Amino acid sequence: MIITISRQAATNGGLIGRIVAERLGLHVFDRELVDEVARRMQVDPHIVLQFDETSCGQVQSLLWDWRAGVNEETYARYLRQALTRIAAEDQAVVIGRGATFVLHCSNCLHVRIVAPISLRVEIYRSFFDVTEHEAEKRIRLEDREKAAFVRRLFNGDINDPENYDLVVNLAGLTPEMAMELIIQAAKQRVAAQLTVEPKATLKQHVEVMTRHRRPVRPEVVERHRVK
Repeated sequence: MIITISRQAATNGGLIGRIVAERLGLHVFDRELVDEVARRMQVDPHIVLQFDETSCGQVQSLLWDWRAGVNEETYARYLRQALTRIAAEDQAVVIGRGATFVLHCSNCLHVRIVAPISLRVEIYRSFFDVTEHEAEKRIRLEDREKAAFVRRLFNGDINDPENYDLVVNLAGLTPEMAMELIIQAAKQRVAAQLTVEPKATLKQHVEVMTRHRRPVRPEVVERHRVK
């Protein structure tokens, strides 16, 4: 079972992911993933942190390339290797770092955690003594940095809901409810053993439409019966 957690800033997505991992008995990779990449690159983790999802820009990447011989392209290659190894072990929750865009397997559940900006501002201010304006400014900056990270390294759109199996909006769900949804979805995903191709659930859609008397062309039903 692999669960990837993509999260907007100030949604407690990292904490939710850690608790989900604990309850399912899975390893968790958040900052731990940075340490794993650093180990593979044989460099100090603080160097790798400069390329993390809310840190690196083009100028900073060039600076570290000059200072430490490490650049974003190298980091991306080792990050992919680390994520592939984690997926091979098949027992982990991976938080952020574009894992959604690297890991594709029948036992992978990709989750996106979102919330209204007003809620996120208040969550942020419960930890940091800043004004609403400053909190919103920092949150939006972090969101932009994460989106840019995924776009640069994986050519992906972090905000496209089609990249995820489950989008959890905390506007009407408590953190506990969100955790339970993720846990149940992950268990059912593993039990279903669906393939990762886009039309993997088409047969089930046809079956449920037929069962509930929604008009389905006879040739469509017959085609799926043959399969």
